[in-house]
Amino acid sequence: MTTGGLRDRLVFDSIRNNVIAHLTTLGWFAGGREHTAITVVDEFPDDNDEVALNTLAFSLGDSGGVDLELGNNDESHEMTLFIDFFAEDDAVGRHLRGDIYEYLRANNIQPVYDYSTDDSQFGTVEILDDIEKRKPERAVNKWQKHWYVVSFTVLDERTYT
Repeated sequence: MTTGGLRDRLVFDSIRNNVIAHLTTLGWFAGGREHTAITVVDEFPDDNDEVALNTLAFSLGDSGGVDLELGNNDESHEMTLFIDFFAEDDAVGRHLRGDIYEYLRANNIQPVYDYSTDDSQFGTVEILDDIEKRKPERAVNKWQKHWYVVSFTVLDERTYT
């Protein structure tokens, strides 16, 4: 049984890995496309740190004040995930954002793997219908000019026997 913050991290890692695997099948990381190579980072960069173009950043929403290690295991837990892409131009940004959006809509039940032990699947989570794709308006730095975001809520039904 995996609970609390570790479980949230495994959910996050599983969804990140699932999205990357899908983008890999579409050829986003293989080269041969008309764009610079894409780099993946696990956390949203600080506002003051310049980000290389074609950086894909995965991050969890703010979970401050949520006691994820407490309580029983029969509960529902929602978390917001963000996938940010700092593209080299609008065409690449819109295309990648669209591929991620369509993947999440078509695969709203995501497997979750326990990477802390043997990589076995221990459950699933549901991606709710609030998937949003947008272009933030606070692009103040030149590397944020072609910034695209996909955000969504993950429902984790934690029920154990």
